[in-house]
Amino acid sequence: MVVITDELSSEIKQVAGNKRLPTLPAVAQKLIELAQQDEIELHEVCQVVRSDPAVSGKILKTANSALFGFRARVESIEEAVPKLGTSMIRTLILSFHLAANSQGETEYQSYYQQMWRNFLTQAVFAELIAEQTDCDQASCFMAGLLQDIGVLAMLSEFGDEYIENVLERASLPDVADAERRHFGFSHIDISEQIVQQWNLGKRYWSAIRHHHDHMTPVDVAETDFLKTILQAASLGASVVASRRASKRRLDELLHTWIDFLELHFQLEQDVAHSLISEVNERVREYSVVFDFKIDDGIQTNRVIADAKELLQELAIQNQMKAMNNGTAPNDPSPEQDEMFRDCLTGLYNRRFLNQCLNQKIKSWIDKRKPIAMLFLDVDKFKSINDEHGHRIGDNAITHVAQWLMETTRATDYVVRLGGDEFLVIMQLKQSLCEKIANRIVEEIPVLPIDGGQDLPMSLSIGCVHYQPKRRENHDASWLIDQADQLMYSVKKNGGAGLSMQTV
Repeated sequence: MVVITDELSSEIKQVAGNKRLPTLPAVAQKLIELAQQDEIELHEVCQVVRSDPAVSGKILKTANSALFGFRARVESIEEAVPKLGTSMIRTLILSFHLAANSQGETEYQSYYQQMWRNFLTQAVFAELIAEQTDCDQASCFMAGLLQDIGVLAMLSEFGDEYIENVLERASLPDVADAERRHFGFSHIDISEQIVQQWNLGKRYWSAIRHHHDHMTPVDVAETDFLKTILQAASLGASVVASRRASKRRLDELLHTWIDFLELHFQLEQDVAHSLISEVNERVREYSVVFDFKIDDGIQTNRVIADAKELLQELAIQNQMKAMNNGTAPNDPSPEQDEMFRDCLTGLYNRRFLNQCLNQKIKSWIDKRKPIAMLFLDVDKFKSINDEHGHRIGDNAITHVAQWLMETTRATDYVVRLGGDEFLVIMQLKQSLCEKIANRIVEEIPVLPIDGGQDLPMSLSIGCVHYQPKRRENHDASWLIDQADQLMYSVKKNGGAGLSMQTV
């Protein structure tokens, strides 16, 4: 346990209070005050945002970026705030301010770039894990962004001394031990002090204080869930940042991270693979939004590639183990993939459902993981074929398939049963299931056809959300039947809708 003396405590406060550090701007402070109210008036939030022209412009730029993918262009703060939500607005304002202050002196530019990439990587990992676990993504992103802000503070305060004794001897984000050896305290102490000064609330600074600890109890309290997400984000960032590590060390880091995700979030290895695949691209997207140059370099790309390769090797090992145990692998091998794909859409087909996916769903039920089953039917598909021909009919099917792939996650399964019927199978909580299902049915785009015309598309969807309980023996077929019945009830009522049931 590290003991902070009164003298060190005084120095920590001095570093945290340095005027060169990013201080919480008045606009962000006012938004935080509004967000802490029981009932938030959106017009007040809009009024505060409008008071800063630079922030207003960046908010609009973000709302119209590929990160959110709103179909209609957002042209006013009054439109942007409800769409993004007050929590995301607060996060973005603080992020813009940190990015501007992270440019730093030109002599330290490369170090500031490393720091900002690390801030963004941890924030994106926290955001992606929050997506998987039905937590507030904006809060997790902001906490991930701030958890190592003390590194920026220490570089700003100590300059060359910090570089020589810390950054040249350790790699971000794992620099706390080097800091303590030289200064007697670490950036974690500084980060906690800064967040307390910014009055962001106990759960933020408590989570930041412990984000490098990786021994959180499994039955972590709900109030500590943010802390566990930050710990997972820190581990993920260590994997991505291991530029100088050997492949053996990278393997160790990956196993530690995968085990942590499984233990605390019940996220399996294929989810870890999708997180690794997505983090680099999303960091790039955010760097564009924040107008901050990210020095990517070949080393980071190599680490990402090596991590994905190791995860694929682990997947092969697990498949071999499953076959040796007499059980079917969860997903097809590359050689099998073609036989399990629908030739028109490229989606999984009924054979994959019967031979592979049923076993996957059974394992979810055995582990009592929440499952969502969506049964989808294209409305008036026969009329599309009759009026426009089978070529347009095929285009409509591929259009729906592409929409389903865009609106679901990399870890979800989208299956074409045949004709105009589809299944979406997801392992997730009910609230996130509702968001995805509603978006699928409400926002499906029109299909462009010959002559510059647009053909409106609509879907009938039956959705069953199932939380398995002990001694229940339901299976995939039962869930599909339940979803099918709900879809049929939507059809009878005219289609273009969603019927959802929790069982």
